[in-house]
Amino acid sequence: MDAIRRLIGAPPAQSALPRVETDDVYPLHMLDDTKTLRGIIVTWTLRFNDVLDADKLHVSLCKLLEMGDWIKIGGRLRLNDNGELEIHVPRPFSAERRAVSYSRQSHDVNIKDHPLAKRLPEATDGPSVQAGPGEFQCFAVPDGAPSTLDDFLYSDVPQLSLHITSFNDATLVGLSWPHTLMDVMGQQALLRSWSLVLAGREDEVPLVLGARDDAICAAADAPVEEGEKEPFRLGEKQLKGLAMLRFGLKFGSDLLWNQVVETRSIFLPKKAVEELRRRAQEDLSVFHRGKEVPFVSEGDVLTAWATRTLASSVPQPRPLTVLHALNARFRLSSLLAQQNNGVYIQNMAVAACTFLSHETAIGPLGPIALENRRHLSEQSTEGQVLACLRELRQQAKTTSDPSIVCGEPDAVLVPFTNWTRADIFKTVDFSPAVVRAGDTSPNRTNPRGTVVFHHAGNMRQGPEVRNVFVILGKDHDGNCWMTGILLPRTWARIEEGLKELS
Repeated sequence: MDAIRRLIGAPPAQSALPRVETDDVYPLHMLDDTKTLRGIIVTWTLRFNDVLDADKLHVSLCKLLEMGDWIKIGGRLRLNDNGELEIHVPRPFSAERRAVSYSRQSHDVNIKDHPLAKRLPEATDGPSVQAGPGEFQCFAVPDGAPSTLDDFLYSDVPQLSLHITSFNDATLVGLSWPHTLMDVMGQQALLRSWSLVLAGREDEVPLVLGARDDAICAAADAPVEEGEKEPFRLGEKQLKGLAMLRFGLKFGSDLLWNQVVETRSIFLPKKAVEELRRRAQEDLSVFHRGKEVPFVSEGDVLTAWATRTLASSVPQPRPLTVLHALNARFRLSSLLAQQNNGVYIQNMAVAACTFLSHETAIGPLGPIALENRRHLSEQSTEGQVLACLRELRQQAKTTSDPSIVCGEPDAVLVPFTNWTRADIFKTVDFSPAVVRAGDTSPNRTNPRGTVVFHHAGNMRQGPEVRNVFVILGKDHDGNCWMTGILLPRTWARIEEGLKELS
């Protein structure tokens, strides 16, 4: 209700907390404070097949958040007089105003003997569909945890929460925060630095870059010779006016007639991923007979497989727009030049789109993967990423939520996020907190104190979030994990496809 009140200019039902004069204030940046990210409270659960010392994990995390600009993570969200989000950090942190909300629970059973935890996804002999993160939210956050932006704005709770569940042979580490704080590469930096502090290697913890000055805006505003400034090519496909209205009406119609969406986990063994890639390359060798077979990445192939499955479940032929999150960290020379000096704890993803006709989307795997590669290659150059940022920067001067929606007005929008580069399974090293090994079988393949599974969700996920795929990355055996937020008819096609891959 408060969001509606702000939208129409009415005062919030709750009163803002008085400002604490000793707080250190950090700004949120252009790609942080958006309408979309304001609506997402991330929940993230990491599973370990070892018993970890929960208090040691908590103490080391708090220690990290006392270092330099890492304190930003321990702050409180507030709105300034312009309606923009800020982070107010207690200086110093205290028992009354902590850096992290910490809670823990213990179960005197093995994880496979717990009525809910035994259903957590795990590797299977062949491809499989398993329960999604929404069923296990109690392992990510405690009861009563903040679930909306207003829960943070009108209370003095830290942005980050740590919720640890201990079993006799395993540990679940739950984390939650508003998405306005950081993206997946920020999450990776947090886990890696937390691991360093836990190991007593504080001197190796990287600096936080751009905590007060937005490197994204600086890149967008940097002077460019007029002849070198590239036009924003994706803007040619941008939906505006009647086209945007048609898109909105079609999306609304889809919501009205297909209200039920299901979130589940997808497990693809290494062999299944290799088979998909082999098939894609075989398709391309046929289409390019006598010529060099073009390169497609594993991400392209997984995108093609997921997109083709979804397209085949749509009852009437429609084009598809695959919406990718493209991380500017790896595309802009000004940011790459700073990578050895520290890490960026913020959101740096911009949109890239793959446009597919219905005929292409239900066709052979290889051409879909190649089309995805072509679109991403065109849109991921430094010139095009800067052009996109300049467009968003211009919008930011006139609207509170700069965004770009592209494609055909009747297209099915397929948001696709790939976390593989963050390599979460191998980033975490909590071995210094291992009390005893949980899995002592000869089949164990992961090192002590490392993740065997993880998944992420949203505290409150509405039916408007749909047709979403997230590649969570590869485990220590090279198997691929994904999350899908899909209609039941799409899940039926997914399961059919996995049987055929078995």
